[in-house]
Amino acid sequence: MLPPSFVESAGRGDALRRPRAAAARRGSRRPASSAAARSFGVGFTLGLLGLAWVAFVLARLFETWRVSPASGTHELLVFGQRLSYPTANAGAIVVLGLAVLGLLVLVAGVHSLARELIAEQRLRRALAGRRELGLSRELGLSRELGLSTELGLSTALGLRRAWLIEGRRPQAFCAGLVRPRVYLTLAAVELLDARELQAVLAHECHHASRRDPLRLACGRVLADALFFLPALRRLVDRQRALAEIGADEAAVADAGGDRSALASAMLSFTGSPAGEGVGLDPERVDFLLGEDAHLGLPRAACAGVGIVLAALTLAAVLAARTAAGSFTLALPLLSRQPCVLALALIPAAIGLLGVLYGRMLAARAGRIFR
Repeated sequence: MLPPSFVESAGRGDALRRPRAAAARRGSRRPASSAAARSFGVGFTLGLLGLAWVAFVLARLFETWRVSPASGTHELLVFGQRLSYPTANAGAIVVLGLAVLGLLVLVAGVHSLARELIAEQRLRRALAGRRELGLSRELGLSRELGLSTELGLSTALGLRRAWLIEGRRPQAFCAGLVRPRVYLTLAAVELLDARELQAVLAHECHHASRRDPLRLACGRVLADALFFLPALRRLVDRQRALAEIGADEAAVADAGGDRSALASAMLSFTGSPAGEGVGLDPERVDFLLGEDAHLGLPRAACAGVGIVLAALTLAAVLAARTAAGSFTLALPLLSRQPCVLALALIPAAIGLLGVLYGRMLAARAGRIFR
């Protein structure tokens, strides 16, 4: 819960915090935005290192395991039928286990990416179904909000590159992976006054200018893919929090250091009976109250991810030195002759699974869009 004097305190505290603000400007004009950029850079780098580890392990798998199209000397007699079986030492087994983990990473990453793309398409279709308001309605709202004719709502939204859409709930959000846009519902425009509207637009336009939807989506995909690194998800959550604080920082700077407009807008959203919560967390409240926000990264989580990846890479390197394994692709009943058909079945099976998975995603998307 926010204190009753939240908005008033945000406004009155600016004068008392001018020395602190001046010191912050000397160090960094946008410390929260810089922290959000660092968080994305660190998380993205760790994610790429994880994917590089997957490629390294799969390469070691092909180097250490020998595939024979015909049955070898390792055979087992079962009910009069000679069946071949794979052989491997401890190093080959370790490499195989790591490679299986790498394949699971690839599957989880593809699934997460597909889910993000479906969500993006679903949102685009939902927004396309909302009618954009005409110029006459915008000018009417401009007079209601007290904006001058020269700087009407249409001009203000145009300067901010915002899209005004119909909606019963007061919402302001940034959406779009490739071309992020800011959207405002009619209920939000009618709820906020001119100063609050400008603060909200500055907040969301900051998200759009930094392509935060795409950054957060990349973080989620990498965290889902590297599921065995839970610390990476903590870093993604931290990136989301810093992105919100950075957008608040940009809105406050756009208002000349006045925090009251943004604080009042946030309270209006959360206090509206038809509104949805904007996800206020204690750090955002502390920032708008002028407190020192913690802008650091979870160093323990970052170090943990690096240590785990280094340990897995070292294990793969050491195991690959002595690894030796072999298996045959000959079918059991045809173990005496080369089985080219078994070699052809591998890419065919992969292609079939890909087609089935694509159809499943298309069917799910069709159910969502009905």
